[in-house]
Amino acid sequence: MDFFDNEQVGKRLRHLRCIMDISASEMADSLGVTTGHFRKWERGDHAISLVGLDMLHRLYGMDLNYLITGKVREQDFANALFEMTPEEVAENAQKAYEENY
Repeated sequence: MDFFDNEQVGKRLRHLRCIMDISASEMADSLGVTTGHFRKWERGDHAISLVGLDMLHRLYGMDLNYLITGKVREQDFANALFEMTPEEVAENAQKAYEENY
């Protein structure tokens, strides 16, 4: 059985926040938590509460399936790529590379 991996969830949260170009303090404020507490989510030191997950989805449209499991439906991925300009695809690919390597 797979368990909830707080560290991986935190990495995905940080990645999505960076893609949206929102600071940690801005996102923390909008979620009603301190920046320090939000950073603990991003580091994986604390699990994100169900309320926090719900707010991430409602306020930012975050795909909770991706955030928790790291899996994206192929159709959602294809739709997202289709909506981006070639420059946005290149920029996002560069950001993802820098964050992971």
